[in-house]
Amino acid sequence: TPGSRGRPGADGRLHGRGVAYARYVHSKFPGFGAAWAAWVIDLNVDPATGRIEVERIVVGQDTGMVVNPEGVRHQIHGNVNQTLSRSLLEKVVFDDAGVACREWGGYPIMGFKHLPAIDVLLMPRQDEPPMGAGESASVPGPAAIANALFDATGLRFYEAPFTPDAVRAALFPASHAS
Repeated sequence: TPGSRGRPGADGRLHGRGVAYARYVHSKFPGFGAAWAAWVIDLNVDPATGRIEVERIVVGQDTGMVVNPEGVRHQIHGNVNQTLSRSLLEKVVFDDAGVACREWGGYPIMGFKHLPAIDVLLMPRQDEPPMGAGESASVPGPAAIANALFDATGLRFYEAPFTPDAVRAALFPASHAS
């Protein structure tokens, strides 16, 4: 079902679904392929504030042989949390001296109460060598979010983080022109 594409639903919010997949590549260029990951993400946007609420994420992961399935699921949950934080909250701010944010206390990370339901589907590839499950689940995240934002708003977003200010600027460009 297509998202709202810029037309708010009965709840006044814009709704969208995004899909993306990628293969993680190890080592120096050109590197070698490792684990595959795919995201399907459902989100909604408050057009007045630009705030994005992620409703649900399904991550499909092909890590080859899985030695510890629960450990892989936990690793992927951590990767989703970090990727959502990087994609929706984090922004490096610069001043005349360089990077302005220099301490961990100001580092924004999504809290548990804002995390969506996360479903992890592991591909049954026990006949393949293990390929690891580290950063691979993070790779398709920003693209899936950008695709869901397009489905929700009808606008393309090319640069993370997708902060409320960035969303409002895209939705109302005339009021953000400088």
